[in-house]
Amino acid sequence: MTHTAPAEEQAASGHPRLRRTMKWLAVIVVLLVVAGAATGFYLYQRFEGNIGKVDVFTSDIVGTDRPTKAEPVADESEPLNILVMGSDTRAGQGRGYGPEAAITGARSDTTLLVHLPADRESALVVSIPRDTVLDIPSCKTSDGMSTPYTDRFNSAFSTGGPGCTIKTVEQNTGVFIDHFVIVDFSGFNDIVDALGGVDVCLPEAVYEPKSGLDLEAGTSTVSGDQALAFVRVRAIGTGSDIDRIDRQQAFLSSLITKAKSSNTLLNPVKLVRFLEAATKSLTTDPELANLNRMRQLAQEVRGIPPKDITFVTSPWLVNPDDPNTVVWNTKKTNALWKAISADEPYPPTPPEPDTIDGKPLTVPPTSVSVRVLNGTGVDGVATTAAAELTAKGYSVVGVGDAETQDFISTVIRYDEAEADAARTLTAAIPGSTRVLRPGLGTIVEVVVGDDWQGVERVVVKKPRTSTGIRQANDNICNVPG
Repeated sequence: MTHTAPAEEQAASGHPRLRRTMKWLAVIVVLLVVAGAATGFYLYQRFEGNIGKVDVFTSDIVGTDRPTKAEPVADESEPLNILVMGSDTRAGQGRGYGPEAAITGARSDTTLLVHLPADRESALVVSIPRDTVLDIPSCKTSDGMSTPYTDRFNSAFSTGGPGCTIKTVEQNTGVFIDHFVIVDFSGFNDIVDALGGVDVCLPEAVYEPKSGLDLEAGTSTVSGDQALAFVRVRAIGTGSDIDRIDRQQAFLSSLITKAKSSNTLLNPVKLVRFLEAATKSLTTDPELANLNRMRQLAQEVRGIPPKDITFVTSPWLVNPDDPNTVVWNTKKTNALWKAISADEPYPPTPPEPDTIDGKPLTVPPTSVSVRVLNGTGVDGVATTAAAELTAKGYSVVGVGDAETQDFISTVIRYDEAEADAARTLTAAIPGSTRVLRPGLGTIVEVVVGDDWQGVERVVVKKPRTSTGIRQANDNICNVPG
């Protein structure tokens, strides 16, 4: 059933506060999709003047103590890191984004770090939640220099505009920022409409009057205000900003796939509409706003397939001091920032899993409960074996003697339900064999034989669930947790 939202609720969808979440879409499309229309790239000459230009990469704004930039290898482009920010006010082309942003009250509630590797064979897009608590450095403002403080990440933009946001990202991540883009919402509806709408997916029907979202369960094609409502509304899933980021990434994946697989950007009329909307929504540093630089970058990334465009949210934990905010999962974020800084793949390519019976191992050692039995007659053998298994992550639930002491080789005994766990142990214990023993339940027995050689490390195939990582060609109905 289609519902009609009250007039005052419909009007709310045009309020600046509702515009924040989607302002970054235009720049991603420009950088990763518009290259597909390279044959019509001369049209940028008409639209270059639409793009606002602000120089914040000066020593008094971003500082002099900046991270080291990764060096390209021979015959490759330089790796690039582009910080994409959304603002709820434009205040004119090229204005309102310097220190005066603190006066105008501009905020950036959506920030993406786009990493383009030197080989230009992939792209990594990292969402940084607005409610992440970080150390905000001293930044240039209209009144001088601010005092360092700790607060939500999006407050950096209010304090000192894009320069302060860049400085905050660099000092908290160690990642060198090459360019920045601020995206305003003004052309979002036209961008989506130029593509003929974008497919989205919901697990159940939703009618949310504040945003005006009115969609049936399953896959729908949205455009204009419905597209904005889909990515803006919080009354879906957990209602958290993190959940909304996941949905935005799914939407952006769908948008990129739609643009790259359709003839939208090959149609001159639609292309003009698209570029008009996109360029009017952008403010960048002068180098990136240059027509030749944009053309070069677009040519470099035009061949990146959706499957090699990866979206990830900076790994986070609920802030124990304030459940309404989050803090970074330091171990995981350090790995992410290190990979970007060194221009290395992320997520790292996992090692190939070990196999038994021609099939990869699927049960990790931490999920295997083991009873260790001595089948050799030599005192202490089972205790030693148990210690080795424990050191490798197995859960040892008992140690004892086998029914006989004449086991020449080590035997793994298991119930049918634990067949995969037994395969893991067989791969880890050289020379061992498996014997089906109904009735053992969830316990796998290791009977130590005379050939015991210790326990080796095994590599188990990890399911790609709950990783928080998405490729642009993933099914839009599957939002990673």
